[in-house]
Amino acid sequence: MRERWVATMAVLTLFLLCASAQQTPSDVAFGGEYFFRFRAAAGGLTPEARAVALQERFTQVFIRLMVHHQPLTVSIQTRGAMRVVVVSGVPFATVTSADAAANQMSVAQLAQVWQRNLEEGLRAILSR
Repeated sequence: MRERWVATMAVLTLFLLCASAQQTPSDVAFGGEYFFRFRAAAGGLTPEARAVALQERFTQVFIRLMVHHQPLTVSIQTRGAMRVVVVSGVPFATVTSADAAANQMSVAQLAQVWQRNLEEGLRAILSR
């Protein structure tokens, strides 16, 4: 029980650190790490709303990692023309053709960048 409380407090602390680390409303940052910036709307959400939505997913990921002791995995799934970056079983961020165009990359290239950034940043947070 105490371990779950400590893990929950750690997740909440990381969440609060994220709020101060964001540089623009569409930046995706958490635990003092910057991951990427949404430059395009998708799924009816503005870039800013997409970034806010990821804060809940970060919490889900850290609960899996710290409370349930699941390993950190970051992979890419193909869903039609889009790619989804999946973090420890949580569908995390969808890369659309609009995202790719705004970043002057292909969907696959941008998905790989986001995957790498998430894996490196999350490992840095976990090592602290």
